[in-house]
Amino acid sequence: METACPYLPGLLLALLPCCCLLHAGAAYEAQLLLQIKRAWGDPPVLAGWNASAASAHCTWPYVACDTAGSVTGLALADANVSGPFPDAVGGLAGLTHLDISNNSITGAFPTTLYRCASLLYIDLSENYFGGELPANIGHSLAASLTTLVLSGNEFNGTIPRSLSSLLNLRHLMLDNNRLVGTVPAGLGALTRLQTLWLASNPFAPGELPASFKNLTSLVNLWAARCNLTGDLPGYLADMQELEVLDLSANSLTGSIPRGVWNLRKLRRMTVFKNNLTGDLAVDDGFAAAKSLTMIDVSVNNLSGVIPQVLGHLENLTYLNLFSNNFSGEIPASIGWLPSLQALRLYSNRFTGTLPPELGKHSVLGYVEVDDNDLTGAIPEGLCAGGQFHYLTAERNHLNGSIPAGLASCATLLTLDLDDNRLTGDVPEALWTDTQLMFLTLQSNQLTGSLPASMPGNLTTLQIGNNQFGSGIPAAAATLRVFTAENNQFSGAIPASLGDGGMPLLQRLNLSGNQLYGAIPKSVADLRQLTVMDMSRNQLSGPIPAELGAMPVLSVLDLSSNKLSGAIPPALVKPNLSSINLSSNHLSGQVPTGFATAAYDDSFRDNPGLCTDAPGPGYLAGVRSCVAAGGSTRAVSHALRTGLLVAGGGGALLAAVALALILARDIRQRRRVAVGDEWKVTPFVQDLGFGEAHILQGLTEENLIGRGGSGHVYRVTYTNRLDGSAGAVAVKRIRVDAGTLEREFESEAGILGNVRHNNVVRLLCCLSGAEDKLL
Repeated sequence: METACPYLPGLLLALLPCCCLLHAGAAYEAQLLLQIKRAWGDPPVLAGWNASAASAHCTWPYVACDTAGSVTGLALADANVSGPFPDAVGGLAGLTHLDISNNSITGAFPTTLYRCASLLYIDLSENYFGGELPANIGHSLAASLTTLVLSGNEFNGTIPRSLSSLLNLRHLMLDNNRLVGTVPAGLGALTRLQTLWLASNPFAPGELPASFKNLTSLVNLWAARCNLTGDLPGYLADMQELEVLDLSANSLTGSIPRGVWNLRKLRRMTVFKNNLTGDLAVDDGFAAAKSLTMIDVSVNNLSGVIPQVLGHLENLTYLNLFSNNFSGEIPASIGWLPSLQALRLYSNRFTGTLPPELGKHSVLGYVEVDDNDLTGAIPEGLCAGGQFHYLTAERNHLNGSIPAGLASCATLLTLDLDDNRLTGDVPEALWTDTQLMFLTLQSNQLTGSLPASMPGNLTTLQIGNNQFGSGIPAAAATLRVFTAENNQFSGAIPASLGDGGMPLLQRLNLSGNQLYGAIPKSVADLRQLTVMDMSRNQLSGPIPAELGAMPVLSVLDLSSNKLSGAIPPALVKPNLSSINLSSNHLSGQVPTGFATAAYDDSFRDNPGLCTDAPGPGYLAGVRSCVAAGGSTRAVSHALRTGLLVAGGGGALLAAVALALILARDIRQRRRVAVGDEWKVTPFVQDLGFGEAHILQGLTEENLIGRGGSGHVYRVTYTNRLDGSAGAVAVKRIRVDAGTLEREFESEAGILGNVRHNNVVRLLCCLSGAEDKLL
């Protein structure tokens, strides 16, 4: 029988080698993939790369192949792989797409990729690559490359000039590395670039290259935090395809080019934190930029008024003009913007009222207008969209009451209205209907009372200098800061305040009210309290000794009350750096630990108090216990008996000896205490101890050395930061009246900066009128 196709056997024989080659190539690439897996330590995410299924490697996860079975893509983003970049990747000759972003891959830039001649897309971002980028990178990578993403690594050195040879590049992302030098002008040759990210690199100060005017296809230019200087380039106005422009946090000067506002595709204009001047000069065609969703020109030196046409940008979502010198009124049309979510205008000189329609026509979330000269009422409809979170309007001249619509806003988290002219009662809904975390209403003329139990999320409540009345709340489970000074609160301080009522409280100020009764002992259970001010009330009874057990209390002010009894010795502790018990009815002896110059004014106007530390430099307004006829250091009963028995001669000798001892004691104390104030000059960031503790430690029992220039003491202390024990050497130098203060501080400053193995480190110096302490 004759063959139907006499050429078929020959054709099959001719194709047989090709089939074998294809099979061999597939097997080879499967082995390369298994090598990649082993190089990364056989991570669980690559468990599907199995040698037993090598013939089906194109079905393995994260692998893409063409119709011929050659590997064309590895998509391993967020795969949690780590280790060096495998050399085996370079053997995948048909690879066009490589994405290994957001992993923990280390090492230098992988030059093995030079072998992949078909590469179009490389994304190595968010890894731990480092070192300098190869100088020949632009000559050695595939000429077809369109995308190179190296963001978020640790590459250093300069940007290689050879990158300008990759003429097909459309996306170049080098942001968030450690690149230095200047931005190469050669990048202006990449005329097909659509994305250029250079942000967050410590480049040398310099201007954007003039050659960038050729990048007319740019859609996204991100060069924030790049040490850019010079004027904002005028050629930006010619980039008609530009959608995102972010040059923030640089040192750019000059004005914003007028034509920028006419870019029809521009969506985000961000130049905050520069040194730009001038006004927001716009042409009549500004309305052409209707695509704008964000304008951020904050933290500059811009001035003038807000252009009325801003109120016609229907897509505008974020308007940030804060920290400039803008003036005039806020256009009423801003209140009609249908997409507005955030309006931040604080720290300017705006006048007039807030737009009355604000919040009624968009889902508004944030309004920040503090530090202006605004008047009038707070708009009623801020929360009309149901997602309002944040209003800060302190330090203006707003009047009227807090709107009911705002007070009942269920999503409200922060309300800051300090230093205005608000009146009326605070609506009850503010305490019951909101999710408030931060509420400050200080220095207004608000009235009403506080609820017995505060909202469950509230962490900060500052209502000082108003006309609130009634009692102090008994419970606020999440409150950390509560300041209510100079109001009309009355009644007793609730015992529950410290008994689980406010367990997280760190700062408490109830001064200048009409509170009366005893200070509850349970207040001592506020274990996180650092500042407690109950001054200028009508509190009575003794000071609870339990206050001395509060672990982090550093400021205690109970002055101008009617407290009586003795000062608990337990209050003497290193972390209590400031105490004021003046103008009370306290009696007895001031504890020895407080008898230092650091507490000079802490005990005035307590006629019943006395101190055993005589001398004008100690405890102003407190009489001497010695002069009053009683002291813990008075002569003991046994010694008095001995003196009586010894007779007249012995009594006279003892009296002379006692006088000498007292005179020496007075001299020792005056050497430390003369002068009303001590000036502290630290040479480290945080000492861990205060001047009061140092002064308390200058006692005879702590003296460890004497010399011609002064005495040396060993003073122990408990670190107020971490509670650890420590000790320092303190040298007291007696200084003549003519010694210049600045000369001493200058010399001490030099010593404080000396770092040498054979030189003891100087922590601080204290300067008094007649003594200097090192």
